[in-house]
Amino acid sequence: MPPVVPKEEKNSPFPTKNVLSRRYSLKSTLLWGKLMSTGTRINQGPYTIIFIPYQEFNIGFSVPKRFFAKAHSRNRVKRLLREASASLLSHYRELPKAAIIVKYGKKKDASLTLNSAIDSLRPLLLAVKNSNSANALPQE
Repeated sequence: MPPVVPKEEKNSPFPTKNVLSRRYSLKSTLLWGKLMSTGTRINQGPYTIIFIPYQEFNIGFSVPKRFFAKAHSRNRVKRLLREASASLLSHYRELPKAAIIVKYGKKKDASLTLNSAIDSLRPLLLAVKNSNSANALPQE
């Protein structure tokens, strides 16, 4: 089953957008802590991807208050990252069996757009997908 569902919005200049299914959302506090302490990190520009092997695909997004003081700007960045990830993951036949955190955390980037987020996240998500540690059997 593909992770992306086209969504129609009323009165939107962009009528369809890629949306990640809620079942792929990383909600577990314990898993989040395990990712932060023992996860493999890949850094590129303002992005950091942290991942560990897991029995199913989960993804979470983190934007620090330090660089984005206002909640509406943090939410906007997270929304753009979610949509960029959904658009990239829609091209995969099989999602990696990994839990992933996408952190966006350098200086405030006023020019962050959906296209720039897609271009920046593409090599990082490919690195996770092709990683031997993401393909390894999860240890629970």
